[in-house]
Amino acid sequence: MGKPRSRAYKRTKRFLKQLAGQDVWSSTQIKTNKQNYGNWVINPDDITSDSVIYSLGVGEDIEFDQQIIKQFGVTVHAFDPTPNSIEWINATDVSDNFIFHPYGIAATDGELKLYPRVNKRGRKSKVMYTLVNEGNANDDAVLINVKQLPTVMNELNHNHIDILKMDIEGSEFEVINEIFKKNIDIKQILVEFHHRFPTLGKEKAINAIDHLNKLGYKIFFISDTGWEYSFIKITDSTS
Repeated sequence: MGKPRSRAYKRTKRFLKQLAGQDVWSSTQIKTNKQNYGNWVINPDDITSDSVIYSLGVGEDIEFDQQIIKQFGVTVHAFDPTPNSIEWINATDVSDNFIFHPYGIAATDGELKLYPRVNKRGRKSKVMYTLVNEGNANDDAVLINVKQLPTVMNELNHNHIDILKMDIEGSEFEVINEIFKKNIDIKQILVEFHHRFPTLGKEKAINAIDHLNKLGYKIFFISDTGWEYSFIKITDSTS
């Protein structure tokens, strides 16, 4: 494995991409308390053991879920429809507070076809799948079960979500569009934007941020790469 890149390197790379028109010009919009769990940043102020936490896209990494469970005693509902993730979770010793749902969250209830991510060397991932066919991935496509966020919330008897974490390989844009159209009650949204995918592009991230801003969300954290964002919804009681 190569040497981990420094924060300065990541920031400089992002800045150069912004200058070249390849990345989003964005910055934090509000100052809040922040805590890092598994490289995801949350505002911890109102998080208790009764908070509703949804973790969309876990792959083979549940560090965020484990750390937030340990810190707050909260229950985390995790979602991932990909075969390797399901197999890995089933073989992993997890907390009783970690509840795994082997399906994805999307803009529809039913089935969707996902394609394995393909790296620069043409190697297909066994863990990361996306709606985007990045080339030569048809033979390894999988048909997965998906549900809309309101459907899941109704099934789990949740009328709001305190933290929604999304690392879903490009599907986040559809989910955010649904949140915008239906004004779903969510307090914090942590998302990795995949606008770096050639077939997606920065306009999708710009539109997603605009939609969230219109719903009252403010950015309180952006990672050095400019991929991970943390949003908090500002209300009269939090402003």
